[in-house]
Amino acid sequence: MELERYQILTSKNQRVYEFTSVGKKGKILKRITFSKMTTANLFNLALGDVDKKTDKVNYDIITNNGDRDKILATVAASVHTFFSKYPDDATHLTGNTPSRTRLYQMAIATHFDELSLDFHIFGKLNEKDLRFQKGLNY
Repeated sequence: MELERYQILTSKNQRVYEFTSVGKKGKILKRITFSKMTTANLFNLALGDVDKKTDKVNYDIITNNGDRDKILATVAASVHTFFSKYPDDATHLTGNTPSRTRLYQMAIATHFDELSLDFHIFGKLNEKDLRFQKGLNY
């Protein structure tokens, strides 16, 4: 995607990514982590704010730094990088609240045509994995 995004620092195994959100609440360190799930070849994608003193990640915080679209574009870029290292794997993404899940779904729908050129995108509906379609609420 040709959207504005942040510069990412990547771990050697390309499972951890960090960047700094810059907005109305200042500079906030963000971390994207791809963690192996129990299903073979499936990784969970998690995004949160890093406490610089403890290095712990807060996945529940709502930052409201005014740069949501730039953050989402940065997450999409990290997925591209992850798949360049792990092309046979899949990622799982869901919000930890219904409103976050809806935010992610809306972002995917908005950029679906471009994203679908590079990714097979699915949504879970009634416990079934279905190819993503705009207008459905997963």
